[in-house]
Amino acid sequence: MTEAAMSAAAGASSGAAGDALSNMPADEAEGHRKAQRFAKLLVDEIKLYNQAKVTEGRKKKDLYDRLKEDIEKSRSTFQKRYGNTVAASGNYFQNEVVRSLAEDDLSIMGANFRR
Repeated sequence: MTEAAMSAAAGASSGAAGDALSNMPADEAEGHRKAQRFAKLLVDEIKLYNQAKVTEGRKKKDLYDRLKEDIEKSRSTFQKRYGNTVAASGNYFQNEVVRSLAEDDLSIMGANFRR
């Protein structure tokens, strides 16, 4: 994969990432799609089981501090599955945390969130 394609896949929203994936070999693109879906599943699970913390964390802009244990456990699960694959370059878990939990507002995650 070219550096430009990796950058597009890593920092893109799902629509733009889909465009970058179309330029990859099919098996590589499928690996990226699976990683994206798994990241979404993990983050959706965090939201589902921690609705009150998510709501309060968004208001107080300290979402990471409130959900640190869950986020890091899910990050570890994601890394175990995709950390040594071509999809690792996509940073999908981190992007999904910001997109879904923080509604694309990095400041909501708080000062302790590692980007």
